[in-house]
Amino acid sequence: MKLETKLISSLGKIFPDEVKGESLKTASLLRNEAFSFQVAFKNEEGFNDIARIYVRVETDLDINLISQYLEGYVPVTRADYIDSDDYFERKTAGLYPDVLFARKTNTEILDDGLSWLPIWTEQNQKYLLESVIDSYQGLWFTINENGEEITAGKHFIKILFCDSGTQECIAEEKLDLEVIDARLPKQTLTYTAWFHCDCLADIYGVEIFSDRFFEIMRSYITLAAKTGMNMIMLPAFTPPLDTPQGGERKTAQLVKVEVNDGKYSFDFSLMKKYIELCRECGIESFEHNHLFTQWGAQNAPKIMATVDGEYKRIFGWETDSKSDEYATFLKCYLRALKVFLKEMNLEKQIMFHISDEPPIKQISYYENALSVVADELKEYICSDALSDFDFYKKGYTDRPVVVVISSEIDDFVENCDDYWVYYTNAELAYNVSNRTISVPSARNRVIGLQMYVGGAKGFLHWGYNYYYGALSRGLFNPMINPCGYKQLAGSSYVVYPDITGEALPSLRMKVFYEAINDYGALQLLESLIGREAVLQFIEKTIGKVNYKYSPTNQELFEFRQKLNNEILKNI
Repeated sequence: MKLETKLISSLGKIFPDEVKGESLKTASLLRNEAFSFQVAFKNEEGFNDIARIYVRVETDLDINLISQYLEGYVPVTRADYIDSDDYFERKTAGLYPDVLFARKTNTEILDDGLSWLPIWTEQNQKYLLESVIDSYQGLWFTINENGEEITAGKHFIKILFCDSGTQECIAEEKLDLEVIDARLPKQTLTYTAWFHCDCLADIYGVEIFSDRFFEIMRSYITLAAKTGMNMIMLPAFTPPLDTPQGGERKTAQLVKVEVNDGKYSFDFSLMKKYIELCRECGIESFEHNHLFTQWGAQNAPKIMATVDGEYKRIFGWETDSKSDEYATFLKCYLRALKVFLKEMNLEKQIMFHISDEPPIKQISYYENALSVVADELKEYICSDALSDFDFYKKGYTDRPVVVVISSEIDDFVENCDDYWVYYTNAELAYNVSNRTISVPSARNRVIGLQMYVGGAKGFLHWGYNYYYGALSRGLFNPMINPCGYKQLAGSSYVVYPDITGEALPSLRMKVFYEAINDYGALQLLESLIGREAVLQFIEKTIGKVNYKYSPTNQELFEFRQKLNNEILKNI
C-alpha cells in the first residue's frame, strides 16, 4: 500500500479532490495556548481501492496533550449567492470539511483478523480509518486543547500511518514546534454566540429544561467554553428573536411567573439551575434576553404565567410595548430579578438587551422601551445590535454591538470606548470577516486581529446552535443539510448535534478560537512594548488593518508566527 500525506496548518482545507494549504514543517505557540494542524491522507495504491489503516503519534510532549479528530464532510448544496464577493475557498456545491469527530490518541492495537489474515485494529476507537483511492481525508490535531501549561522549548510531533494488515509504517509527517516561554493573558474579550434552548430540545426530541435536556446542554456549553465563549444568553423569557409577526417559538422561559389577584410573583429556581450549570462549564457572564421584540421594540415578548391557577400567555405580539400593563410588569420583574442577581453574585456579570437590530424609523418605540426600564437598569449595562451611529450618539445604548459591514463602523471605532462587533450574513458580499463553511479559514480567523486594531471589546453571533430555518420555521440537521438556514452553509451554527446527545465541534469554531487567541497574543505583546508599538509592528508586517482587511490563509498564519517571534524577542 502507498499513502500520500500532507501536513498543513489549521487554516487550510482538505477537500476530497484537493488539499488547499502549503506544507507545514515548523510552528510556534505560547505555553498555555491551543494549537491546531491538519494531516491529509489518500490511498495511492493498494490491494484494493479501500484499505484499513491506523495512526500512531510519537512526540516528546505528554501524549495526553494531543487531541485527534477525523474531519467529516458535509454536503453543501449552495456555497455562495448571486451577489457574493470572491473571498471564498470554493463557490461550487460539493463536500466540504467542517464537522470534527473525536478520536482517541494511541489506543491499544490488537489483531482482530483471522489466523491467515491479520487486521491490526485500534481498540475502543469509535471512528476507524480507511484510506480510499483518489479521495483525500483529513485528520485534525489540537495540542493543549484545555489550555494547560506546556514546557517551553523545542518539541516534535510525528504522525505515523500504518497498514492494518502488516503494521508497516507507510507514511509519516513531522511537525517541529517551538513553545515560547510566555503565556496568553486571561481572556478579556467577551464572546457570546446565542444558545437556542428550543433548537436543542427539538433536534433531540426532549422536553425543554428536563433532566435529559440539561445533560445534553452540559456537553454543548462545555464545548462552547473550551473554545472561548465566556458569555451566554439567559432566556428568562422566550427570546423574541427570529419570530414571525403574530407567531411564536417553543416556550423557553426560565422564570416562573404567578399572578394572583392582579399581583405578580416570580420563582427563579430554574434560572438558578441554568446559571449554575453554565458556570460549572466555564461560562462567566450572561446576557438577559431582549425585553422587547426584535426589529423595533414595538411589542412585548411571549411571557407565560399562572394566573389564578390557569397557565397561559399574558404578553406577546398582542401587547403594544407602550402599554401601561407591560410597563408595570417589567418594573415588578426587574426589581425581583435584581435581588436574585445579587444573591447569585451576578450584578457585574450580566448585561441587558432592549431590542435586537432596531431600525431608525422605529426610534419612538425604542425610546419608550428605554424609558420604561431606565430607572431599574441604571446600574447595569444595556447593549443592542445596531448599525446606526445615532443610536449611540444619542445615548440609547451603553455598549453598541456593530455589524462589521456597517458604513458607520469607523464612527464607533473612533468615538466609542466599549463597542462590540457581530455578523449577519451580508458580509459575504463585502470581503469582510465571516465564518460560513465555504469561505477561507483566514476570513474567519482575521476578526481577532481586526478587533484588536479597532479596539473592540467583544464579539456576538446570533447562532451557536440555531437549527431552524428563517423566522424559526422548520428544523434541519446540519450534518445532513448544512444549508438549512437560507441556503447559507453554516451561517446559523458552529456546533453539530451527535445522535448520542454529544456536541460535535466544527472546524470553524476551532479556527474562531484561534482568532480569540490572536487577540490575546496581541494583548500580551502590548503588555511588553505598548499599544502604539504593537500597531506599528502590525502595519510594518502586513500593512494597514481595518474591518475590510482580507488576508490569505498563508498570510495570516505567517503573521501569527511573526507575532510569536516578536513576543519572544521582548520577554
